[in-house]
Amino acid sequence: MPSLVVEEGKDKGLSFELKPDHALLIGRDASCDVHLSDTLASRHHCWVEYRSPKYFIRDAGSRNGTFLNGRRVGESELQAGDQVLIGETILAFQAEAPSVDPLVGREVAGYKILALLGKGGMGRVYKATQLSLDRLVAIKILSKQYANNDAFIERFRREAVSLAKLSHPNVVSVYDVGESEGSHYFSMEFMPNGSIAQQISHGRKLQPERALRMMIDVANGLTYAEEKGVVHRDIKPENMMLDASDSVKICDLGIAHTIGEGPWQNTSKGVFGSPHYIAPEQARNEQTDHRADIYSLGASFYRILSGRTLFTGTSARDLMLKHIHETPVPISQLEPALPSELCRAIDKMLSKNVADRYQSARDVVKDLEDVRKKMQEHKSVLADTRAKADRRRRKHRKTVRLLSLIFVIIFTIAGYLLYRYYGPRIMQFLNRQPRPADTGNPSE
Repeated sequence: MPSLVVEEGKDKGLSFELKPDHALLIGRDASCDVHLSDTLASRHHCWVEYRSPKYFIRDAGSRNGTFLNGRRVGESELQAGDQVLIGETILAFQAEAPSVDPLVGREVAGYKILALLGKGGMGRVYKATQLSLDRLVAIKILSKQYANNDAFIERFRREAVSLAKLSHPNVVSVYDVGESEGSHYFSMEFMPNGSIAQQISHGRKLQPERALRMMIDVANGLTYAEEKGVVHRDIKPENMMLDASDSVKICDLGIAHTIGEGPWQNTSKGVFGSPHYIAPEQARNEQTDHRADIYSLGASFYRILSGRTLFTGTSARDLMLKHIHETPVPISQLEPALPSELCRAIDKMLSKNVADRYQSARDVVKDLEDVRKKMQEHKSVLADTRAKADRRRRKHRKTVRLLSLIFVIIFTIAGYLLYRYYGPRIMQFLNRQPRPADTGNPSE
């Protein structure tokens, strides 16, 4: 039975069967056949219906549009493997029951495909072994709509080759780019612990010390990118990857802005970015530089620490307008236990005026390192205070035990002496026989 499977988004993992005698309504309203939790989806977003012998998707007048394989559509035929983007939710159309990915177990361009790691509008990412070097890699195979776009492929190839020359501990390394049997791909460093986005899904947040360390890693990566003249334009938790030691590396550095996916991508105007993290000048479609990445870093930090995004809205346009015009709730109000210096650093990253923002990622690193140092010093002082208190408590307990022992000894000795002195008299008294009663003078 054909089905729609939610592959990315808040409802990830849900599956909906498609029946020939019933058109499926997808949207945010609870009455929809496919009820999505995505706030960027319209109440009644689109229909999926059967017209023998095929299935079709039809937009229902949604605010943000319905995207099929990265292209906005009014109505289009569905084919096996197609991906539908609604708001920030990706659904896959499966003509048959879900099965093992056909590439798993195969060899592609010298890479043995081991497992599917994820799917997105750009393509699928697999865990693979690079046979020539016997090393684990992640290989991204582009979706079919890009395979027919010669301009995109050439630009992508050129930028991937340039990125392969970048080397930094906080940037995911790109190893190779190529084409095999009509499929375009690039391979990169394998990150075994996934992304920060997976760590904070469903409103979760990270402990301040761990989050601070992670953001320093990202800021170091952005410092390197800035020095190389590279602007990411889509910094967000999804693009912050974790290696085996919990260090963070930025992925898609310099590639993200070449990809035209998502309802917030306006190809006629060139607006690109994720609506929850986009810088105001980027939302206004103005010229952007590395300071836009600093804003997005601040927005990501805000989400990681508080469990909520800067703004909420019903459409991508609504969110972007809020980034331009509205002030978010200060992080200090949401998380009053955070150090004031950390809150000020985040507020500075989130300045709407570019001139008021950090002018360099290196400055961000410096301030965050200062905050971390103060947090460590404060933690050390607290630990020392606790240690002193513990020592006082232990000393007090020892004193109490010693005094208790002294009292026991004193009472024991006193009892012994009392017994030695008074014991015989007490025993004599207790054993004394009563005198016989006086019966009078017997001579009388």
